[in-house]
Amino acid sequence: MARYLPPLLLLALSGKALAIGDPTRPTDPARYFGQAGQARWVLQSILLSGQRRIAIINGERVRVGDRLRGARVMRIEPRSVVLETARRRLTLQLWPGLLESGPRR
Repeated sequence: MARYLPPLLLLALSGKALAIGDPTRPTDPARYFGQAGQARWVLQSILLSGQRRIAIINGERVRVGDRLRGARVMRIEPRSVVLETARRRLTLQLWPGLLESGPRR
């Protein structure tokens, strides 16, 4: 009986491992829509490399001048992207809730 215990424990614990979500998986597109189906702009990532400037907004890769759901990408900066719609200009911040602070002591 004792020799069957380790494989049974591994089998039981493997089910828990499957329940853990994949942290690299893109988020659910349904999160990008607010009430009444209006698109919510979510800046997920920015890549700056030499002259190349790419942003990931709502799961889609965009460059300056591209159109995305009725808005044109005007500027891509290290921590923000400026979009222009027919009505207004929007500045999307990368990690908008993150407060900048000095080094921890």
